[in-house]
Amino acid sequence: MAKFILRRLLTLIPVFILIGAITFILMRNAPGGPWDTDPSRRQVDAATLRSLESYYGLDKPMWRQFTGYMFGDVDKEGKFVCGIICGNMGPSYRQRGRTIQDILFQPPEGKNVFYSRFGYSARLALFALVLAIAIGVPAGIVSALKQNTLIDYISLFIVTIGISVPNFVMAIFLIIILGSWLQLIPIVPRSWDTASVWLMPMVVLGFGTMARTARLTRA
Repeated sequence: MAKFILRRLLTLIPVFILIGAITFILMRNAPGGPWDTDPSRRQVDAATLRSLESYYGLDKPMWRQFTGYMFGDVDKEGKFVCGIICGNMGPSYRQRGRTIQDILFQPPEGKNVFYSRFGYSARLALFALVLAIAIGVPAGIVSALKQNTLIDYISLFIVTIGISVPNFVMAIFLIIILGSWLQLIPIVPRSWDTASVWLMPMVVLGFGTMARTARLTRA
């Protein structure tokens, strides 16, 4: 079992590298850049643009930019700086002096990491997973015990909707029905400290997983 898990983990390495390479190539070949501004506004002059590209390493060859971001590179002082394999996601283009790690993981003052941007996303994903398992497994068991009955047909209908309808489409309908028509939940919450605010995102994110879990359990 340990060898199987280790083998699976090792196969993730080339997958991550390949995904990173594809994403990097698509982003670098997409139109525009981090210093683009509204054409009606004052544009960045050529000297400033060259200075920014040199500061962020965008003047290097593409292969060196990719290897530097993924594995690390030598900075201007001759010091090796490890890349994303060490958790270093680099500096932010928009917020000077801040790194991506600070933006994602740094919580507000007096709060823990669960109140950071990553913390909110992690909590939402965890809540959605718990909701999907808590509903999907019992629904699949009941549907399996009541095969070819009205309960089974209703369960299969809901499962089909959950698998077929994209999350963003379901989110729009729930916002219109629950938020606008019935006014049961706030569309734009002022705080995430109440349980009702989490309800709709949990349902939207976990409904598809719940449907697949129910179908698998029934099978």
